[in-house]
Amino acid sequence: LHAFNNKVESVYLWAQIADLVLAFLKNAIAYTYLIGLVINGKITVSEFLLYFQAVEGFTLLVTTIMKKLNTLKRQSMDISVVREAIDYKEVFKFAEGKSLEIEPNKDYIIELKNVSFKYPGKDKNVLTNINLTIKPKEKIAVVGLNGAGKTTLVKLICGYYDPTEGEILLNGVDIRTYNREHYYKLFSAVFANFSLLAGSIITNVAQSDDNINYELVYSSIEKAGLKEKIESLPRKYESNLNREVYEDATNLSGGEMQRLMLARALYKDAPIIVLDEPTSALDPIAEADIYNKYNELTKNKASVFISHRLASTRFCDRILFIADEKIVEEGTHEKLLALGGKYAQLFEVQSKYYREGESKDEK
Repeated sequence: LHAFNNKVESVYLWAQIADLVLAFLKNAIAYTYLIGLVINGKITVSEFLLYFQAVEGFTLLVTTIMKKLNTLKRQSMDISVVREAIDYKEVFKFAEGKSLEIEPNKDYIIELKNVSFKYPGKDKNVLTNINLTIKPKEKIAVVGLNGAGKTTLVKLICGYYDPTEGEILLNGVDIRTYNREHYYKLFSAVFANFSLLAGSIITNVAQSDDNINYELVYSSIEKAGLKEKIESLPRKYESNLNREVYEDATNLSGGEMQRLMLARALYKDAPIIVLDEPTSALDPIAEADIYNKYNELTKNKASVFISHRLASTRFCDRILFIADEKIVEEGTHEKLLALGGKYAQLFEVQSKYYREGESKDEK
């Protein structure tokens, strides 16, 4: 739908350009012809002015009609996007699926069996024949080059996508049998793309206006390292976000937004935490602070952590290196370095820049 909407915008832009070009040509031809008649003495100046006004009025009429038609066309395309969304076939089970009660102290095991996935309309798989088990309270890091399929893997685990082939099991049961909305409650996720609610900071953390646990909101914000910033604001936790709705809304920086999303995930307090590059907009000191708190933030929970910075994966129980549509290497940081494979090579490349930077600073 996003791609379709971009196409609509492009068509609308080109239609406007075509209208401007046609209007210019129309006027240029008419005025050139009238001036020629005056020069050749075929019409008087007064007749020229009369015809000039007639052409001007006719041009204005045609331009107005064309603008109205363009507006009508744009609205029709906008309605088409909405209709396409409404008519989109739902592939997941919701009310008709099995009920799933998420219990805080229960152990949940997620297993991917021979999972392959490709996006609709594509010929090539993003992931092929993935086999993976996520154990209770296990800390997993997912690393690899851009486009390797890290985020796709995580979204499959979270149930946002269904496998093209294979199956995903929750405690031995295919997740496709469950009410997908209930399954989503199993995860507290922070992705690169997120949305702000039109409301206060408290509302954005709790993602609700009702039955808010204020103490949990405050503790989640403090754990995410955003307490000092919020308490420095005039309205503190009641400060509104989203400038598109509130003129007095507070603007948070990219790093502060990431901390807010982390607080949102902590407030949800689900058994499994999923973090997709949660520190990409943070400065090195703030990033180190989040890493030092990672075990505390994920205490008694399983976690899946995506990062491009391999030095940040040391605190994880297991690291998955994705390349060529598969999990090509798996193990602890030390084990993968000793293996001397792709993980070790990428780690060496990244650490080389740090060493070079230190050498330049010393000089």
